[in-house]
Amino acid sequence: MTRELGDEGVLLDLPGGYRAAHELARRVAGAREVVPGAATLGVIGGDRGELEELEAAALAGRLAAAPSRSSGTRVTHEIPVVLDGEDLPELDRLGLGAGAVARLLAGAELEVAFLGFMPGFAYLAGLPPELARLSRRPVPRTAVPAGSLALAGGYAGIYPSASPGGWNLLGRTAFRAFDPDRPPYATLSPGDRVRFLPVEDVPPLTQARRAALEGEHLEVVDPGPQLLVEDLGRQGAGHLGVPRAGAMNPCWLAVANLAVGNAPDAPGLELAGAARLRTRRSLLLALAGDAELRVGGTTMPRGIVAAAGAGQMVEVGPVRRGARAVLAVAGGVRADRRFASAAGDAVSGLPPGPLRAGDILDVGAAPARSRRSFELPAAAGGGGGAVCLRAVAGPDLEPGRAAASLEGLFEVDPRSDRTGIRLRRPASAEQQTPRAADAHGGGGEVPSHAVVPGCVQLPPGGNPVVLGPDCGPVGGYVVAATVVSADLWRLGTLEPGQLVGFELVSLDEAAAARRQLARVVAASVQGWYPTLTA
Repeated sequence: MTRELGDEGVLLDLPGGYRAAHELARRVAGAREVVPGAATLGVIGGDRGELEELEAAALAGRLAAAPSRSSGTRVTHEIPVVLDGEDLPELDRLGLGAGAVARLLAGAELEVAFLGFMPGFAYLAGLPPELARLSRRPVPRTAVPAGSLALAGGYAGIYPSASPGGWNLLGRTAFRAFDPDRPPYATLSPGDRVRFLPVEDVPPLTQARRAALEGEHLEVVDPGPQLLVEDLGRQGAGHLGVPRAGAMNPCWLAVANLAVGNAPDAPGLELAGAARLRTRRSLLLALAGDAELRVGGTTMPRGIVAAAGAGQMVEVGPVRRGARAVLAVAGGVRADRRFASAAGDAVSGLPPGPLRAGDILDVGAAPARSRRSFELPAAAGGGGGAVCLRAVAGPDLEPGRAAASLEGLFEVDPRSDRTGIRLRRPASAEQQTPRAADAHGGGGEVPSHAVVPGCVQLPPGGNPVVLGPDCGPVGGYVVAATVVSADLWRLGTLEPGQLVGFELVSLDEAAAARRQLARVVAASVQGWYPTLTA
């Protein structure tokens, strides 16, 4: 059964499991993203009719599974692990101490089923039944250390870098699972085998140190809480676990880019707080966001293209706590591209990652002219100043249950970030509205499948999480609905305590919203700068 994954993707159900998903993935043509899961294939873009025909063929058993490696070889990896994870006491309560876990892991040969969640994160199938029964945590952690060995939902996995996560932590390893500079990038490939070797100690898994960026045009003096190079994100690498990334507010990035004469998807700078930069050549700038722009100590009017001379200080901020601002530069920021995008991923650290003081960026050649002024669409769209997020029901809940689970208003949790906007019921509403977990039957966990930014996950703890641009391409919590692509930009306007509501809409309504947003963006810039004479 084809299920909706927002307004631009679908989940194809496959009774043959992950092997069938890999086989079907090789037959999909023309899609922007194809991501295998435990028993599904997530497809973004592509021809809907052709996808439904492929799904029907798979359901009828007309697609034979095949080895995932084109060479037909099978690689076995032996990975030393230290079993000292903080969730081992939970296994003690299940009658499984560290010694029992060590014996069970040492005796198992696991298979790489598929990749997802993070770059190089392999879902390892074939756990002994005693370990396969472990569920995900009711509330995902905000931070899991790099190199953590974890179990959940019938799989084992290794966190390649520090990130949020909801799996049970059993130990740690120094195994490096991903190298963005060397194909095939992921160390483990579907079909490979893995054996864990319990040992007394391993060195810490350290991230490669990035050298300072040595460009010529724009120096980072103070990056503030977080400063990233962002475009509209990458696609086509989700099967490797690489997030889409991209601007938290793609609408404002597009508007700011148009204002300075760039293409809408040109790389700009995303700011999570006050930041300072110094120009090394004359530049035209446009700031989109709820923040001040000061050039050479002079505060610029909101919504205009500002000129900065060589050697001038450019100051942005303060930015509303938790929200994001975007600074576009005429010519676009030039940065290393990985998987066809310059987007900085704050979780996995794909180059260039978060910018640091002393980094110097290059800027492309400025267009012949830019717009003079621009206007940003307002984010609020609900009662009482709440932000209304339109969403398509599914893929894991039908519309009635999805509506019940997302009824009423939520407030933004301060622990939200680019990975996901964590929501919770306001204290005044907790006794009036049923918890999301109760509304969908108290579950919260499903066989791991493709997810996209905007997916509204329902962990068993009952508080929804709206996935952001740095979310992994695969997840295992129930997805009640997916925010439509035309409303994803609103996530970048949210701050702690902000009220959020959901409105379920049809695919036709979502398509109409996309068209309307395109018209709003096109009409948001006016005039020309500099003025052209005959």
